[in-house]
Amino acid sequence: MSRLRSLDVFRGLTVAAMVLVNSPGSDDVFAPLRHAVWNGCTPTDLIFPAFLVIMGASAAFAAAAREGRGDPPAKSARRALLRAGMLIGLGLLENEFIYRGTVGVRFPGVLQRIALCYLGVEAFLFLGRPKAEPVAAAGLLLVYWLLLMRVPVPGLGAGVLTPEGNLSYWLDRRLFPGHLMNDRWGDPEGLLATVPALATSLLGLIAGRLLTREGSSAARRLAAWGLGLAALGAAWSAMLPMNKHLWTSSYALFAGGLSLAGLAACLRLVEGREASWARPFEALGRRALLVYLLAGFVYGIQESVPMAVPGTDEGDLKQWLTARLFRPWLTAKAASLAYAAVYTSAMAAAALLVAKRFDRRQQ
Repeated sequence: MSRLRSLDVFRGLTVAAMVLVNSPGSDDVFAPLRHAVWNGCTPTDLIFPAFLVIMGASAAFAAAAREGRGDPPAKSARRALLRAGMLIGLGLLENEFIYRGTVGVRFPGVLQRIALCYLGVEAFLFLGRPKAEPVAAAGLLLVYWLLLMRVPVPGLGAGVLTPEGNLSYWLDRRLFPGHLMNDRWGDPEGLLATVPALATSLLGLIAGRLLTREGSSAARRLAAWGLGLAALGAAWSAMLPMNKHLWTSSYALFAGGLSLAGLAACLRLVEGREASWARPFEALGRRALLVYLLAGFVYGIQESVPMAVPGTDEGDLKQWLTARLFRPWLTAKAASLAYAAVYTSAMAAAALLVAKRFDRRQQ
């Protein structure tokens, strides 16, 4: 099996959710559309893990396609290195214009973490030992738990999980001073927290291997696995709080498990059906990187254009549009969400246009 439509649709749904939460019309936002301030898990905190699970599953399909073509391992390794390098370069470029550190470009980032996890997944594919992957994922989560709880932070001791005092942020401050999202704390996409993020990606790889063998018939088993892992993560949170900033092991299991369950739901709703409702999400999913960069770039431009919002002497273009178009008939939070929904729809429309042009050229 070379491709599953439902995997593209699930990726597109995740892209749409990402654009929605990253593009509010103002600072007035409903609580579920914000990240947890520290410990805890909101619906927004489930988006990034879903991307990593999808990436791992997609890598399994890509590996099966390469094997079918008979690609030599060296060619696959070069392709993986080039792709990872491209993601890191794009991530640094994005940070240069949108998410700068205090003394220069921010080094960590979403695309950088995806690149590192992608390399990790490709390394496991190169090893070709599927039975070792669940053990490796569990080992990564256990090792990270022990590191957070047992390795002392200078001046604070071991087991401290506050923003100012935890091993992950302490290491980021030592490695990348001035090149972090927050110099006082650290970075939510820091280096050490990429270890459990790789475990999340391996969950996707394991699921992808199952899907390449069984296709949509694996939906029920995948849903059971996902809900079971989510329950295990929730139980683990009694000893290790869920925390997206640190990507704690309990959070990795909980969010990764729910992502598997979400993928299983898409399998049931899309495969073997016309599912016309899914076409915009399929288009978004097939052009996820383009939409991610385009949405961030256009939104950043709007933030950089000063516009006086009615009733105040300051604001930017998106806030002005929200105030003019939605605020007269909606509450502040609802108006902010309405702007984000329209903006997300515009990104979906752009993806559909690109898809139609591409399909026309292929004919």
